[in-house]
Amino acid sequence: MQLSDLPCHAEYYIPHRAPMLLLDELVEVKDNGCIAKVTIRADMPFIESQGLPSWVAIEIMAQTIAMFGGVQERLKGNKPKLGFLLGSKRFEMAQDYFAVGEELLVEISLQFLNRHQIGIFDCHIQTETGRTVATILVSQPDNVESVLAVSQAS
Repeated sequence: MQLSDLPCHAEYYIPHRAPMLLLDELVEVKDNGCIAKVTIRADMPFIESQGLPSWVAIEIMAQTIAMFGGVQERLKGNKPKLGFLLGSKRFEMAQDYFAVGEELLVEISLQFLNRHQIGIFDCHIQTETGRTVATILVSQPDNVESVLAVSQAS
């Protein structure tokens, strides 16, 4: 798959799989970020009678960040790597729920990345009814397996 084939299915660029893969498509790649698309479905994890709770936007944003990392890995000939959502700040929701059938455009932009692969991203989700924003802190260590082994040992 080539970046010229956009938009394309999200799963090529992200390690998540159903049912936890919430993204539908990679729409655009920029130097410091990307844009993804999600259409809210009735069979999605976390769905309630009113729709998808807006707090799930944090996971949608984090998966978009993971997809951007996956693009970088695919360009180097590697598979997408696991990463970790460390936290968020300035989470502002435009609505309490995303309605089934609603289309979300998710844009993430890298603001900071240190030598330990800890990054800060500005994230925006645009819908017809408003905009949800957050700043997300993530980590993608070089050796995820050792981090998971330490976590499981404690």
